[in-house]
Amino acid sequence: MALRDGTTVHVRPVRADDEDALHGFLEGLDLTSRVFRFFSGGVDLRAAARSMADVDYAQRYGLVAVRDGDLVGQGIYIGEGGGGAEVAFAVADRLQGNGLATLLLAHLAEVAVDNGISVFHAEVMPENHRMMEVFRDSGFPVEISSEPGAIRVVFPTSFEEEAVRRFEDRDRLAAEAALRFFLEPTAIAVIGASRDRNTVGGQLFHNTLESGFEGVSYPVNPHADVVQSVHSYGSVAELPEDVELAVIVVPAVAVVDAARECAAHGVRALIVISAGFTEVGAEGAERERELVGVCREAGMRLIGPNCLGILNTSEGHSFNATFAPGGPPPGNVGFVTQSGALGLALIDLASNRSLGVSSFASIGNRADITANDMLEYWESDDATEVALLYIESFSDPRRFSRIARRVGREMPIVAVKSGRSAAGQRATSSHTGALIAASDLTVDALFDQVGVIRTETLSELLDVASLLATQPLPEGNRVGIVTNAGGPGVMCADACEAAGLEVPQLPEEVLSSLREFLPAEAGLSNPVDMIATASADNYRQTIRALAAHEGLDALIVIFIKPLLTRPEDVAGAIHEAVAEMPRRIPVQAVFMSEKDHAAARAVGAMPVHLYPEDAARALGEVMRHVDWRRTPPEDPPEFTD
Repeated sequence: MALRDGTTVHVRPVRADDEDALHGFLEGLDLTSRVFRFFSGGVDLRAAARSMADVDYAQRYGLVAVRDGDLVGQGIYIGEGGGGAEVAFAVADRLQGNGLATLLLAHLAEVAVDNGISVFHAEVMPENHRMMEVFRDSGFPVEISSEPGAIRVVFPTSFEEEAVRRFEDRDRLAAEAALRFFLEPTAIAVIGASRDRNTVGGQLFHNTLESGFEGVSYPVNPHADVVQSVHSYGSVAELPEDVELAVIVVPAVAVVDAARECAAHGVRALIVISAGFTEVGAEGAERERELVGVCREAGMRLIGPNCLGILNTSEGHSFNATFAPGGPPPGNVGFVTQSGALGLALIDLASNRSLGVSSFASIGNRADITANDMLEYWESDDATEVALLYIESFSDPRRFSRIARRVGREMPIVAVKSGRSAAGQRATSSHTGALIAASDLTVDALFDQVGVIRTETLSELLDVASLLATQPLPEGNRVGIVTNAGGPGVMCADACEAAGLEVPQLPEEVLSSLREFLPAEAGLSNPVDMIATASADNYRQTIRALAAHEGLDALIVIFIKPLLTRPEDVAGAIHEAVAEMPRRIPVQAVFMSEKDHAAARAVGAMPVHLYPEDAARALGEVMRHVDWRRTPPEDPPEFTD
């Protein structure tokens, strides 16, 4: 389970053979904690431990929390008949204040409901302010009364809406804290850093050095004294300081031992680039279970294995811990992918489109950190305004539903979900070791319900992302089309209507303003066909006139190079007109030649497409998201069975 500080503990039911561990745990508590737990400093700790381990998993039920093989928390309820039970907790002094007691309470309440216990009560010493905060902040409707020498707390075990909301808030805070170890480190160790730039370990370490990272990047390589002009260390134990983040780039058979060393020396976040885990079969799956076990015992979080790595471009935290040959420009788009190869491609494609990235994570087999965690980090990240996902399978679709429904109200989420076909689902299973394939109909239903924009292709993903990242959301679905050639304008109008958009007729006052500067041969209906002789200034004036019309919510501007007008002049005119518009509406450009397309993108940040249909499709997807935002949230159905 994830704690408030982003680390984890392993929570399980207590066993009879835990008595000695419980005794040691109680002895390790300071005197104040023991007094708060037992109302006395002179309690028989051996007898108390024996009682805690004596459960029937129904009317007496106990939980323990374990980290690094040590017991660090304990909770128990004891039934008293009539549907009531007393509940009590103890947490190791070093972990108090991190939400562990709250997690134990939630799990005990869930079990209690199944065992016919409807009410919990607890006796708390008046001085035990921290435990009173646990109950008050739990979200359960607590009733508090005073008794001689104690405060009595009573509350139902069933989860009401407020309790669910507060536990979701705790999940979000834990995810944010965990991702800060990954995306905001002060020191990084690259285990397997290489002198050879043509290797994964060599390129990745080079990227950490060249990416503007303001902290220290340590190469760990027992076979080299110097790696890329930096003094190398034989092991994590030899590093001169603790590091929050370690990146492992060694053969799969050596990964678990490297992870153990990291755990022993305080590493909080681990990225395993190496392949050779669940995706290769039973032996790899066992290796991955062992890796996850090491991380959970130590409270260490994990990205991967079998991944490309992560990067951050935000000011003050910029670094690149991927083995991509280059990095994207900084921007406002967060991107998470299950496929490292597609991550490489999308970093390159985003750079070509001048699409800036705030942070990027390739999560591979998702043994711990998932896209859900990234979404919760981006929710509070001021640098991220659009979230892009490449998903092959869901690790926790229910949690994804809750998070996406909440995040999508403030930040558009765009996703490519592969594995539509039976063949694609088989490939997904062999690629990242995914065990569960969802019906594609259920995926569509899920995305529709929670407002995720689903695109069919990576190209469409980038088209939609460019629109969302650089333009305001449209207020409606009415589109104005500007073109210097009739055919593409007609194609664009057809594509707009197919995408659920409207291409309305223009009123007489707009037509009159257009007649003042366009030739008599121009077509002044919508689309506005300025004909092939249209100059860059004609584009500028036409965009101004249409943007001033309140009956249009978005513009699509099309250019096909004639004999005289230069594409870079038209691109500049479009940018100038957009900057001077009396109100902000989304504007997309279409330059229908590869050469002109590149020239237009070089002018500035604006969605530039090669075909009119791409612009229409992207706008239609965004408009559907806007409509979803305007729909009041619906409560999920409840079933009696």
